[in-house]
Amino acid sequence: MKNLYFELWVDAIVNAKDYKMNAPGWKSSTLWLLTTANALNVMLVLLWLDFFKIYKHNFFFNFHSDSFAVGLLEIFFNVFAPIGIINYFLIFFRDRYKRLMSRHTHYNGKLALYYSLTSIFLIVVTVIFVTVRA
Repeated sequence: MKNLYFELWVDAIVNAKDYKMNAPGWKSSTLWLLTTANALNVMLVLLWLDFFKIYKHNFFFNFHSDSFAVGLLEIFFNVFAPIGIINYFLIFFRDRYKRLMSRHTHYNGKLALYYSLTSIFLIVVTVIFVTVRA
């Protein structure tokens, strides 16, 4: 599983560096893209657990409001930010991605693209399913 995680990142990094031609913002855009996909997958699992009444998630940061904007803020602090911090330290801290690129293969961006599109598709289908069944 760890190898798949690192291969996904190496694939995204190689694709970003080729596509952006070493533009200065390629690290932040790659981090943002895959962190968003990872956060969508975590939210997907939380939705499934809540829907099947297996586990009702209680966020660490809870602002006690029914506002949509406050809900997005809770998701940012509870899901997106921790995943982004973990991804940063596992991939980009002290240029670790350079060592990972020499160890892992890449698939010309196809693996990262499939992962991102599958994450989006699964969350959309799950939200539609939960909305229809509720």
